[in-house]
Amino acid sequence: MADNLRTLRVEKLSSHGEGIAFSEGRAVFIPHSIPEELVLCRIVEEHASFVRAELVDVQEPSPQRVEPPCPLFGLCGGCALQHIEYTYQTKLKQDAAAETFLRIGGFDPGKLEIVTGEPYHYRNRIQIHACGDGGLGFTKAGSRETIRAAQCPILAPVLEHWLIAENRKARPYRALSALIGERPRFSVFGQNEHISIEGKDVYASAEVRGENFQFPVAHFFQSNLHMLEELISRCIEPLEGGRALDLYSGAGLFSLFLADKFDSIECVESDTASMEAARLNLSWAKAKVGFSDIPVERWIKTPHAHRAFDCIVADPPRSGLSPELRAWLSGAQADLLLYVSCDHASLARDLHDLLQKGWTIEYITLFDFYPQTGRLEAVARLARGAR
Repeated sequence: MADNLRTLRVEKLSSHGEGIAFSEGRAVFIPHSIPEELVLCRIVEEHASFVRAELVDVQEPSPQRVEPPCPLFGLCGGCALQHIEYTYQTKLKQDAAAETFLRIGGFDPGKLEIVTGEPYHYRNRIQIHACGDGGLGFTKAGSRETIRAAQCPILAPVLEHWLIAENRKARPYRALSALIGERPRFSVFGQNEHISIEGKDVYASAEVRGENFQFPVAHFFQSNLHMLEELISRCIEPLEGGRALDLYSGAGLFSLFLADKFDSIECVESDTASMEAARLNLSWAKAKVGFSDIPVERWIKTPHAHRAFDCIVADPPRSGLSPELRAWLSGAQADLLLYVSCDHASLARDLHDLLQKGWTIEYITLFDFYPQTGRLEAVARLARGAR
């Protein structure tokens, strides 16, 4: 309908990679638009405080607009920013992160450093969906429907070659399901020339900064190994001391690199399969390692939580630190906290709380783990104020 059409000037980028304009006092989220562009859009969803729209026409395009290399861009839900030149992408993501820290965290982070890598062919881990035509692919944007992918330019070469080869077959999922079982969605990990597939393999093996590391294929693991190595080199390896605490330790990756710099490490992880892998990965560690396979919220009520730690590393899920954990951190006997986050909103909320509880921010560094998307990884290093 004509009354659903609006011509708007895009002002900024959201953390999900959508352009944001404003109309009648409400934010309008417009996918595939770029700040400063004048666009014609159609309202498709209205709420009390915001509106969602679809892009109809770009009337004044940004000089940073480029041709997306993937023919499925806009249909596949995996990427949101292939239409924006990569260096400009990173600037927009820096700006979005800074605004989130100011708006939700209540503090100005200053100029944020962002560490970048290759804009394409970076992703080592993916979730594949079985498609209705028997092919392999991903979910459509804003939908649970699937779309077959003949290729995917963000995948590491070994994964893209595998996907291309599989989808040249008429119905590749039929043969694959005979090998991995009926799994409408499954994880695949690839590095160098080796691929691990959920259902076929229990563990995948990754080489990270010269260390061989194993983790359950079906469970979370970082998807960009190059950026992971950058994060470890810049933020984890410089840490040292007597006793370290690794919260949400997963399969023990960070502890693996802490083991050479600390006398003892306590790993806390509620996922049993990941903890089994952590015991395997840290079996040769120089440090004395303790394992607690319980939720962090239970661990902070145990006698172990009353000990002093030289450093705490926390890598929580996207929801961030729970109120109980934030309260514990206010009185924890520790002088250093390294907080690894995949969500700026929850990180900003948690930092606001921790700053009120006597912690001070030494630095926040952004890592572009997910080029072509609005997402970023961030690391905040906090120290105790005057005690």
